[in-house]
Amino acid sequence: MKKLSMLLVLGLLAACAGGPRSSPPSEVYDFGLPVQRLIADGRWSKLALEIRAPYWFDSLSIEYRLLYDDPLKLRGYAGSRWAGAPALLLAQRLRQQLGVVGSSGHTAVTCLLRLDLQEFAQSFDTPQSSRGVLQGTASVLDGRHRVVAERAFAIEQVAASADARGGVRALVSASEELGRQIAAWLNELEKSGTLKSCLTIAAR
Repeated sequence: MKKLSMLLVLGLLAACAGGPRSSPPSEVYDFGLPVQRLIADGRWSKLALEIRAPYWFDSLSIEYRLLYDDPLKLRGYAGSRWAGAPALLLAQRLRQQLGVVGSSGHTAVTCLLRLDLQEFAQSFDTPQSSRGVLQGTASVLDGRHRVVAERAFAIEQVAASADARGGVRALVSASEELGRQIAAWLNELEKSGTLKSCLTIAAR
């Protein structure tokens, strides 16, 4: 009986030793430390930001396309992921840059800056050459939800390496460039009088 028990114990130990090993933890990326605000006087504090994205953008996967193989296939890195949904990370970075508020906040706002996100992925032209691609449409809506201005954006930043780390850095760089372009666009709209109702009293 003792021999049988010992054999069972040894069998269990052997099964555990030969079983699948746990995979290493994923590398988690976000957009890094907060960046300096581009608009220092708070003129856009009455402007709310809303980002709309396709449902698959809710995934934490860092996505890429192999344009030289199958550009219609969206892939994801197995050992790396975002800390949050890309649309949420992008919204956080743009709020830091522009000084706008979230669309779900309780702060009184007069206008809405809406971004319809269409592409946020690393694109490989060759196995060694890739870029972060950020595409979509930006719109400004007044208090009656009428579109008063609209523009498309397509930003690409070369990735320093052909992996998840290179893709993340390129996409973060593209996101910050988007913030600069939107700030310049809003300034142009302000000068033309299009956004008169969106400015705070102190900025008028």
